[in-house]
Amino acid sequence: MAITMAQVKLRSVATASGLLISVLVALPAVAVDTQITPQLRTSSYAYQIDEFDTDGTDEGLALAVSPSIDFLLTSKVLQTRFSWQHESLFYEDSQRSNRSYDEFDFSNVLSLYNDRLTWGINARNSYQVRNSQSGIFNDKITAGGELSEATSYGSFLNLATASYSDLDAALRLDYSHSEYDRPDIDDGLPAFDSDSYRAGLLLASRDRSNTTFWRLEGSVSRTNRQELTDYDSRVAQALFGLPLSSRLSIIGRGSYEYTDNNNFYQNEFSSYGGGIELKLGRVSWINVSINRSTTRRFEQENEDNTYWATAFYLAPSRRTSLEGTYDRRYFGRTASLAGQYNIRALTIRLNVSDSVQTQTSLDREQLDLGIFVCPDSAAEVTDCFRPPNANYTPQPGESFQQVFDVGVELDQELVLRRSASLALGYNKRRLSINMLLNATDLEYVERNNEQSSRSVSLRTGWRFSERSSINASLRVYQIDYQFADREDDNILMSVGYDMTLSEQSEMSLSLRRTERNSNIDRFNGSENRVWLTYIYSF
Repeated sequence: MAITMAQVKLRSVATASGLLISVLVALPAVAVDTQITPQLRTSSYAYQIDEFDTDGTDEGLALAVSPSIDFLLTSKVLQTRFSWQHESLFYEDSQRSNRSYDEFDFSNVLSLYNDRLTWGINARNSYQVRNSQSGIFNDKITAGGELSEATSYGSFLNLATASYSDLDAALRLDYSHSEYDRPDIDDGLPAFDSDSYRAGLLLASRDRSNTTFWRLEGSVSRTNRQELTDYDSRVAQALFGLPLSSRLSIIGRGSYEYTDNNNFYQNEFSSYGGGIELKLGRVSWINVSINRSTTRRFEQENEDNTYWATAFYLAPSRRTSLEGTYDRRYFGRTASLAGQYNIRALTIRLNVSDSVQTQTSLDREQLDLGIFVCPDSAAEVTDCFRPPNANYTPQPGESFQQVFDVGVELDQELVLRRSASLALGYNKRRLSINMLLNATDLEYVERNNEQSSRSVSLRTGWRFSERSSINASLRVYQIDYQFADREDDNILMSVGYDMTLSEQSEMSLSLRRTERNSNIDRFNGSENRVWLTYIYSF
């Protein structure tokens, strides 16, 4: 799990800074809280690596020196975060040479008129695995040559009506750019970059019971791919309802979808139908409809279907909600499900979805694990805790952060992805437990191949006192690369002890074991690692 904060690109810093200054000048006088935190992190590593297709054991020592600076600006209407980290690695190892990395993170979100207008820009420069076949847990310490330098930046604009308005209207515009360089050791993917554009519009009535209700929504998107042909998508949906009583309504619905990769993956889908909707309680509802659809595919005969569909939103209490759909699209049956249950110590989140998009774009569709309170220097979810109540105010040096679990594949290919995830979080007094279960099936629609993965992620933490804590994690990925006739079991186990020495300094001792067991022997491998870290905050 990783905390997603800001994201930055080196050559975008000057532009982003100029935009930020312009915004600050234009803002009226408001209370602004600014924090600047320089930090120096030093770590010494000892590791032992065994690989099936190499003779002997790869052993070595490494020293990492990482100066960094974090800038945080918060006000009633603006939140800006900029961080920079340089990492120099020095090896006592004949297999590796010294390396250095520069990483940036930047985000700026401006919210006006009670969040009815929101504008944000973000950028990022980091190093990561693009192809999980080369080693899903590879990192800068022992496998820097297998990491791709990944750069992304983008912007979004949201316009929405007030929550008390009878009309629910929203417009969202998004742009993102991504670049991925080839690593020093070939990972089977070329260097590439892509640009994604998306516009979405929603117009709807808020009340679904007292008067005729309706909902119109649509989106247009385009992904420009450097190595492959561009991909276009257009989606529209309409719903109209006529109440027969305060509980029961007649509904009519329709949908349209068009996709095109300027090659052979061209699909057009349209449907219409009618049914009934039942209102359950104050805000909950469920509907069922009978529909007629027509699917047109590239160089194939039209396909007509009659099918039933359902959509629902259930919110029996303020802490519990479940919403979902069961419908049809051009690739067949489609389903979505999103639910959450929140109490003071326990959070449960469920998500089921399918989508067709490039994997570069899918990587940004991260599973939302909820709101946490995190120290400004937090790097892992175990450094954070859930707010004890809805009215909690972050203390100096703390901020609210969205916590996500991120994907493991990054390339430009177009995929149909079906995913189901269940996240559980428990935090009470000194104990924190976070678990994520995930199942994902990928169909590479442009080359007719498939891949599936099943994963379990478990992180636990126990705080002995205000100055010391212990944490442990277990991550298991089972991946079936059907196109390569290869199945891997990837396991990571780690444990660490953290101790605060003073207001400015911290120290930690960590152990880690990784294993990859494959049905193809030459991909088997394991690593043992131990390291000591000292952090000084100026």
